[in-house]
Amino acid sequence: MANPTTHLTDLSLHDLAIQLLDRASGRVELAEVYAYDTTSTPVDFEANRLKSLETKDTRGIALRVVKDGRVGLATTTRLRAGSDLDQVVADAVALSVFGAEAKFDLPGHIVPTPVTIYDQATSDLTVETMVGLGQEMIDHVRAYDADILCEAGVRRAIESVVLVNSRGGEGAYRKSSYALVIGGQLIRDTDFLSIWEYDTQCGVTIDAKALAEAAVRKFEMAKPIAQVRTARMPVIFTPRGVASVLLSRFGVSLSGKSVLQGSSALSEKRGETVFDARLSLADDATISGVSGAAPFDDEGTTTRRLELIRHGVVDAFYYDRQTAGLAGTETTGHGYRGAETLPSPSTSVVCIAPGETPLSDMIGGIEEGLLIESMTGTFAGNIFSGDFSGNVHIGFKIEHGRIVGRVKDTMVAGNIFADMKDLGGLSDTADWVGGSVRSPHILFRELGVSAKV
Repeated sequence: MANPTTHLTDLSLHDLAIQLLDRASGRVELAEVYAYDTTSTPVDFEANRLKSLETKDTRGIALRVVKDGRVGLATTTRLRAGSDLDQVVADAVALSVFGAEAKFDLPGHIVPTPVTIYDQATSDLTVETMVGLGQEMIDHVRAYDADILCEAGVRRAIESVVLVNSRGGEGAYRKSSYALVIGGQLIRDTDFLSIWEYDTQCGVTIDAKALAEAAVRKFEMAKPIAQVRTARMPVIFTPRGVASVLLSRFGVSLSGKSVLQGSSALSEKRGETVFDARLSLADDATISGVSGAAPFDDEGTTTRRLELIRHGVVDAFYYDRQTAGLAGTETTGHGYRGAETLPSPSTSVVCIAPGETPLSDMIGGIEEGLLIESMTGTFAGNIFSGDFSGNVHIGFKIEHGRIVGRVKDTMVAGNIFADMKDLGGLSDTADWVGGSVRSPHILFRELGVSAKV
């Protein structure tokens, strides 16, 4: 053991985790240490100019214990002296008195999935290069229209994770993340237009110029304002619209925790056809190069591809260890946590299989309808019932098979269970959204559209 006067910040992440585990193991039935170290460098531009750049280092540990059959958790980022570790153990033990009854065991051996999530080129990226990329994107957008007030971000992060437990399980991985963001506001009289494009990967292969050009195309599409009437009509959700509006409903409905509580509308539907036969949805943390992937979850369970919806049939639910124990089943490797929270069932990388219809044909077959990129206020209402509704933030009117302009003061409402039984189609290609979702465009035959008169 290291000298107790050694500063914990001088220890390797692994040594730090082992020290804490050693101090806890003799006092509890089970102990698990989750240690993390993150270095992030955000370079941000605001109002067309560089606003800030800095490097932030965050290091912390979380100790989960089972004492007298109950779960306790303590966390800290105060890593200065050996006594800090003793306090973490004392806190976890004390809090276990109020914790839930433990219904899980910990893995005696952690077997990582062979997935590539670290790119040295991301770590080697210089701040000067990052500043240049941000300015390049802004210059490209403002060359199209100098009245656009641009904001941009170039961000890299390197994360190290160590997980050890009292049953002998031990695992570690390193992950890199690289993100580009470009967008801005265009104000014309009383019209306020805000457009954003972004991408996230583990490596530095994002094309900054192509991303800026995508923002320009969207500004061009959004400048004309189109009128909308109140009616039921076809609506296409872009991959970003699917990710921001629809997947929250799927996530809640397919969570083992919601199923256990009986709050999911799918609780009794496993093995039944609930959705359009063309809809297949999986969670897959084993895809290399994307930021949502991992070799094991935050409890040490090996990650794998899990088919949740297969050709419209509810095929599985996702679980962490505690929820699986309560439900009398096994974890699916979906126990993820925040820095100061217990693991809970969470998705990692959601993939919706593409269909067979080119997007151009999908749009071309609509006489009157909408193409929706994003909405606001969609978390109102009963999320467990599958309802979604909200104001269209970025959306476009389709008339006679072509996009004619942006819509304003428009609301859309629907239900994933009622309205996804018979879809109008899924596009034949799927796009990444933020490194954690891959989705095609999805066409609803009819949704309720309300326009402000």
